Amino acid sequence: MTAQHSLDRFSTARYVVKDAYEAKWARRIAVFFLQLLILTVILHRFAGLGTPAAINLVGVSVAGMAVAVIIALISLIRIWFGGQTGAANDFAAISVGLVGLALPVYFLSKAVLLPPLTDVQTSPGEPLQFTVLGEQRPRDANSLTPPDPDKAALQAKAYPDIGPMFLERSAPSVYALVNEAVGRLGWTVVVNETPGESGVGRIEATDSTMIMGFTDDVVVRVKGNDANTLVDIRSASRYGMHDFGANAERIRAFYGEVNTALEKGEKTVLEQAAPEVEEEPVAEPATEVKKKERRRSRVRRSR
Repeated sequence: MTAQHSLDRFSTARYVVKDAYEAKWARRIAVFFLQLLILTVILHRFAGLGTPAAINLVGVSVAGMAVAVIIALISLIRIWFGGQTGAANDFAAISVGLVGLALPVYFLSKAVLLPPLTDVQTSPGEPLQFTVLGEQRPRDANSLTPPDPDKAALQAKAYPDIGPMFLERSAPSVYALVNEAVGRLGWTVVVNETPGESGVGRIEATDSTMIMGFTDDVVVRVKGNDANTLVDIRSASRYGMHDFGANAERIRAFYGEVNTALEKGEKTVLEQAAPEVEEEPVAEPATEVKKKERRRSRVRRSR
């Protein structure tokens, strides 16, 4: 063996670089748990996966992607100081993990900023009761107990705009507006009781959240007479310890639709009551009148 050959072998050995094995695992873990999160959403919305199981799977997926990001960051530090390869896998793991964690982090911020409520109502002192939905509600769902003073205080502080709606209209007309608003919101109506002699009408319906499709229960009460009517609403989540503000947003959306229907009705009434304005003939200028008189006089003289 020549000296040059030995030197070539030594040079080759010096530049052999090992892969950071944890980088590949970080990428695999991130991709796996992102797929699990997407599959959980699809199965819950379209394949009847139970809500408790879906909540647990979402938690596991979030934890798994967080672990993948941490492993990738540690691997990058090792690569920086040790000279191993695999940074591409680490960056891929971080990218996939951050994409999967974006929405959970958004809801986590809401959980920090908003109180842990699952039942929001416009009149906590006189809570509305569920009849049919109370029986249809799963046994493992959150209980529909009246709010205690502490939760009522939390709701008043976090959502000061949530309260009953008072309208100077008859109960039947307001109930028609409420029905129209519920229809536009796409709620699934279970109970629809029009105001009778008692002047009290009720609507019980269910609504689903946009992403996960969690089912929440809603009850609306219309109470009044021929002149004044009071509208109350209660929105309660079936599962979870925090609604992330969904129930309050649902009540705001409902009141927004009722106000839209009110404005639409007022515009229609004004358009029907407005008298038709007849167009008055426009007076001709004095100069034009004089010119016409001169022409007529000339015609008469020629005759």
